[in-house]
Amino acid sequence: MRIRKVHLTNFRNFRDETVEFGPRRNLLLGANAQGKTNVLEAIHMLGVGRSHRDRRDANLVGFGETYYRVEGVFEHIGVRTKIEVAYGEERKRIRINGKEARPSDLIGLVGVVVSSPDDIDLIKGSPGFRRQFLDIAISQISREYLASLQKYVRALAQRNRLLKAIQMRKAQPAETAAWDRTLVVSGAAIVDARLRFLDDIRSEVEANFSAISGRKTGIDLTYDSKGYRLGGDGDTADLLAGAVKAQREIEIARGYTSVGPHVDDFRLLAGERDIRRFGSEGEQRTGVLALRCAEVMVMKTKTGRYPIVLLDDVFAELDDARTKALTALISDYDQIVLTSSRPAPEKADDLWSICIVDGRVEAGGSARESGKHT
Repeated sequence: MRIRKVHLTNFRNFRDETVEFGPRRNLLLGANAQGKTNVLEAIHMLGVGRSHRDRRDANLVGFGETYYRVEGVFEHIGVRTKIEVAYGEERKRIRINGKEARPSDLIGLVGVVVSSPDDIDLIKGSPGFRRQFLDIAISQISREYLASLQKYVRALAQRNRLLKAIQMRKAQPAETAAWDRTLVVSGAAIVDARLRFLDDIRSEVEANFSAISGRKTGIDLTYDSKGYRLGGDGDTADLLAGAVKAQREIEIARGYTSVGPHVDDFRLLAGERDIRRFGSEGEQRTGVLALRCAEVMVMKTKTGRYPIVLLDDVFAELDDARTKALTALISDYDQIVLTSSRPAPEKADDLWSICIVDGRVEAGGSARESGKHT
């Protein structure tokens, strides 16, 4: 799947602008705060139904405006797909080829992977960033995972409300049974899928880390379950069920669910050292890039096509050796959209340059493609 163009209306600092893309490598050029990252944000919105930078749609509406609209045209093996995401009056509306759709209908339809300097939170940040990484990546390759995640989130919210009601003596402890069953079944499906995903990317992450860093380092990924121990006898559902039962009295006292995939985490280890706690800044950024590149390749393997890869100024903090190594790693990707404040050091026939100035497209195209791409 490739993106052909995106039209932005009242989105961030774009008022009414169309950005057209080349078929392979796209470079969004411009000084800081001109809107380059906003274009990537819009593409991510079309791919998964939400921004990768801000959870509140109201914050994406242009200053002084009451709504935003993002429209994108995508193409795969000659078939075009038009996606529209609009927000106004505290309501989001999604259309696919003109038909009303749900946010979940977007997941996996296009396939997007985004990497930015903020990705350092994947290593240094709270467990929520790593769970979000797993949830978005796996949901784009598995509708079953997405369905389990939706069931789990609903059951978790209902169970937490019930726990608070029990705490206030407005409900009975036995009433949690129905939500406990849903939580355990969907939660176990989520955990098992996460374990399989980590197994799928483990060797890729290790190879990518070595390639980017220029040295062999033993890399491993471990899943950290909270309140229950994986492995040994019994399947994941049995282990979760036991933990939920054991924690029920404590959870009633606290008023929330403390066991399950919503509090789990994973760690990236280099030579048995947790990079989050003991890694250098260089190791941490290399780890992030290794994870993102592994995500791309697993999506390609599982879906049969590359995702659209969005790279937000990722080369800015890399030295020459790491820049060359990362460039080699991504050279086979189908379509890349990257941002930079500096022109590409070398001319490339397949590089489509787009200049962004204060939310406007000032220039775009390449000598080879300008007469072909419309």
